[in-house]
Amino acid sequence: MKHALFVLSIWAVGFSALGFAQNEDRKLIGEEQAQRVALSKVGAGRVEFMERRGDEPEMVYEVYVMKGDTLFKTLIEAYTGALDTIIVDAQNGRRRLEARMFAKKRAELVAKAAVAGEVMRWRLKHEDGIWFYRFQIETPDGKIKEVYVNEYNFKVARIKSPKINSKV
Repeated sequence: MKHALFVLSIWAVGFSALGFAQNEDRKLIGEEQAQRVALSKVGAGRVEFMERRGDEPEMVYEVYVMKGDTLFKTLIEAYTGALDTIIVDAQNGRRRLEARMFAKKRAELVAKAAVAGEVMRWRLKHEDGIWFYRFQIETPDGKIKEVYVNEYNFKVARIKSPKINSKV
């Protein structure tokens, strides 16, 4: 019995290590590739807005394409480039897109009021059942600060300094 458990534990460690190594080799397809996939599936149109959502391994790019007054929201898998979903909003497309872009801009203004500097990047992040806009801001003295703004009430939830990766 002990021998069987030992063999099983070695197999489990080897299996998890193999799975971890495979995840380390995966690369994001990138925003440009995600936009190309979305446009190829929707047809003619213009990419209006894009964001990366989710955490490993379910990360997706949400690419919003406007075609006339119809909004197409496409979900593209961030590692494979496969099209996951197309959601079409023919009646309220332009209004919803404008509201989404306005909300992002409002959150950015709140973040910049909390930490002066230039926004380097941003994304929506889901933690503990709440969505946050996470802005990485470079301060005038060259430091990077992460500002988390609640998506629903636009209040700063926290400000932190990210850990600097020492790999060169």
